[in-house]
Amino acid sequence: MSSLLSLGVQGVRASQGGLNVTGNNVANVNTPGYTRQVPQFQSLEGGGVKQEYSQRIVNQFINARIWADSSRFEAARAFEQLSNQLDNTLASESSSLAIKLDDFFGALQAANDDPTSITSRELMVAESEATVRRFRDLYGRIDEQNQTVNTRIRELTEEINTQAKNIAALNDRIRIAQAGGKESFELLDQRDQAIKELSELIDIQVIEQSNGESTIFIGNGQPLVVGQTSNQLIATPGKLDPSQLQVNLLIAGRQNNITNYIGGGELGGILEYRKDVLNSALDELGRLALVFADTMNSQHALGMDLDGNMGQKLFRDINDLVLMNSRFQADFAQGNVRITDTSLLQASEYELVFTSESDFRLTRLSDGKTWTQNSFEAQASAGDVDGEQQLWFDPGSGDLVLQIDGMRITADKNTPFSINERFLMQPTRTAADDMRTDISSGRQLALASPVSISADSANTGTGSATLSVTEVVASEMSPLEALKNLLPEAGAQIELTRNGSGYDIALFDANGDPVIPSELTATIDPSNPKQLIVRNTDAGLPGEIRVDINGVPQDGDQFRIGYNFEVDSVTGAITNIGVSDNRNGLLMADLTKQKTSLEGTYQDTYGRLVERVGITTKIAQMDTKASQAVLQNSINQREEISGVNQDEEMVRLIQFQQAYQAATQLITASQRTFDALINAV
Repeated sequence: MSSLLSLGVQGVRASQGGLNVTGNNVANVNTPGYTRQVPQFQSLEGGGVKQEYSQRIVNQFINARIWADSSRFEAARAFEQLSNQLDNTLASESSSLAIKLDDFFGALQAANDDPTSITSRELMVAESEATVRRFRDLYGRIDEQNQTVNTRIRELTEEINTQAKNIAALNDRIRIAQAGGKESFELLDQRDQAIKELSELIDIQVIEQSNGESTIFIGNGQPLVVGQTSNQLIATPGKLDPSQLQVNLLIAGRQNNITNYIGGGELGGILEYRKDVLNSALDELGRLALVFADTMNSQHALGMDLDGNMGQKLFRDINDLVLMNSRFQADFAQGNVRITDTSLLQASEYELVFTSESDFRLTRLSDGKTWTQNSFEAQASAGDVDGEQQLWFDPGSGDLVLQIDGMRITADKNTPFSINERFLMQPTRTAADDMRTDISSGRQLALASPVSISADSANTGTGSATLSVTEVVASEMSPLEALKNLLPEAGAQIELTRNGSGYDIALFDANGDPVIPSELTATIDPSNPKQLIVRNTDAGLPGEIRVDINGVPQDGDQFRIGYNFEVDSVTGAITNIGVSDNRNGLLMADLTKQKTSLEGTYQDTYGRLVERVGITTKIAQMDTKASQAVLQNSINQREEISGVNQDEEMVRLIQFQQAYQAATQLITASQRTFDALINAV
């Protein structure tokens, strides 16, 4: 049996150990990641006590939940911050495209009100240039976010690498401490805190090893930390799109692209935002730019300017060679993307992957829609590809032409395509930045129609007619040349005569002599009985005029179609131009009400872009609040279990202090007893 002195000494040492552990808890009450420790006492055989060890009060399940919740919260917060910036940019009056489009059409209306006014025409040209600047400025402000994202990706990969090295070093120290039988509570706390900070940067999976080490995986199972070593993340330009950084994990000297597998932490939130919102916004803005430029150019080309010239392109040709080539990205092949129908364009990237030398898979990345070679109608030659879902493919020579979603993709490798060879198409990505105004003078505005129609003075009905040129563009033919297939010379006229429910058509030359119009037809539109389509039926000679009949014409009533100008028979100069005519200008203005894209009107297209970003931002704000609440709840649960409660620790301090004092009394009593025995002797 232990002596009284021995019991007192053991009690003092045990109480002192308890005081040290409790004091350590109190001292670390504000230390991030600190885990509360509790002294463990053991009674000794034969009497006495010993503070054998301390227990670290930790729940690894809750820790793992905090790491996961931290990852989700930081991802949601990063996504929300960037989405808020984009939402403010699109909706701001200083950068809104909707307001500038209204200004453009307001200037066009002013020019239409007085087509002879050079001042109004010059203001229209100035407003066209301002609209182009707004497109480009808005693109620039959105693209700035892409630069911000790239910069942050570089920073985050460095921060992740630093944390991974720190965790690997702590793994080594913990392994050595545990192998030597030493406590490593502080090291474990430091590692758990480092893992939490890592989880805020990227989504992780943590596996505890039997030797005390933690193995950390990222992406879809790639190792970041294994034992005392860590692999390095590297941010590199995208293989097919260098403007966007991708994230690679360097393992044994080989780079593995894990960009598409990162789904959490600030890095995951940024990558998700870039993929789902930023790129989509640039594509949507680019589609609107293409639709606007193409439709305005097409209608402007059907008009006539103040000098009697057919309208040139108001804005840059959407299919100039530089732009077509820039839409096609490949490593070992040449190609281009021609926009064939802007009304069918999708705001998306496309990826073409060869699954064999003679088959491929085309994916629309915005929604995952895929096509294979069998999805297309094969054509006899590349030149025959002129309709949706048509294809010409020569695997042997590495030539491919296909048409889908209002664009024609051409790829030329000169050698057979390889398995897993990839092409990236970006038909709309930079279109807003590519815009420019291609006229410099108000005289070049083609507000007038090159043709006119008049009712014969002898008509007995109340019919009146208006017309517009609707189709005159051929591959190598100017609009005026195409119109000559309907009106072969200046002074020629087409005569329409009401005959029952239809119209007879006759062609007269400049001298008023009839010409047999074997290739001219006047067809009533089945959907609109008051609309005639006058066209040349020869497929190689395009030319079409739409005639709208108003009122009630009678049988025999006549309407004559002719040029809206005269040509001097001696000099060939164009004279008597209809300078006060604004019919083509009105048709240009009417485009603001037309469904010009899959989204609707110009304003509909932009409005839905703003709406989608706004809804996404609102959802992101709710996700951030929800994930923050979940994280805080997990942190509170950890604090209840592992956190230091000052009140509880103060009670323990008093308890151990009193126990210490009582143990010292045992020693004192033992000493007095011993002294009494000595004195008795």
